Amino acid sequence: MHRASLFLICLSLAACGDDDAPAPTDAGIDAPPADAGPTLEAFADVRAFTEGLAIGRTPEGSSVLYASTRDDRIVRITPEGVVSDFVAMNDPLGIAVRDDGSLVVCAKRDDDVPVLFAITAAGQISELIPAGPGDVSFGLTNFVAIAPDGSLVFTDSMSDHVFRADADGANVTLITDTITYPNGLAFSPDDATLYVASWDGRTVHALSFDASTSTYGAPSVAIANVLNVDGVVATSEGALYLVTSSRGLLRADPASSDPPLTVFPMAALALPANGVFGDDAFGTSTLYLTSLANASIHRITTPDTGAPLP
Repeated sequence: MHRASLFLICLSLAACGDDDAPAPTDAGIDAPPADAGPTLEAFADVRAFTEGLAIGRTPEGSSVLYASTRDDRIVRITPEGVVSDFVAMNDPLGIAVRDDGSLVVCAKRDDDVPVLFAITAAGQISELIPAGPGDVSFGLTNFVAIAPDGSLVFTDSMSDHVFRADADGANVTLITDTITYPNGLAFSPDDATLYVASWDGRTVHALSFDASTSTYGAPSVAIANVLNVDGVVATSEGALYLVTSSRGLLRADPASSDPPLTVFPMAALALPANGVFGDDAFGTSTLYLTSLANASIHRITTPDTGAPLP
């Protein structure tokens, strides 16, 4: 998610709440809901609102948390919460980390054209995907994920497009144009399903994935009636954490007809944008969240573990 107009909408939603949402609890930043096990705390201050988030490794092999900030930076955060600037970028949004430690980032060129960049773990930046099929210009490259076969999948939210590309950025093809304002992405732990959040469609869609052909099936409804899902995070057991700008953090099971449960309401999280589970150094049961309304990265200790990272 980006755009000033969407930010204002989110602020309104934060004040008014989703019609389907339960009333906010009195849970504060450092206190969990009274009837829940997860605990919430501020983890790191990055001096600006944040959006994209990914676990990676430094060139020396140390675990690091990357976050994109709304003041045109990507920062690195140690497991101890120490923040340092990594690279300067124009309008960075979604981040994914490949198994070699390099990053793929949705951002804009200096002329404000949205593209995808590759960044080495040492901080060398190159333009990876400048345009879509037939040199179609992107409207807003928003979120990117690494597919189980190493290829890329990413959303162009403004154009209602989801694309895939080879690992080197070649052969960009359209996966679907039927999901309105596609945003966050996540693969199931068995690698068979891609989940795509529709930010304005109250739906998380599921698309089958065939790694042998790097192709995707048609979208179907996985989770319905949840407004403004920005980020989707899969657990090792197949459940999904939904990072929403209407109801806060929810937990849902695509295999169940039960409605999503509120883990922490909006009042506790201040417009969360995206999330990621940690690795061994950051805690495999710890979920980290960015925020579009304060400068803190928050972390939540959960009863779940994250799906395996690349």
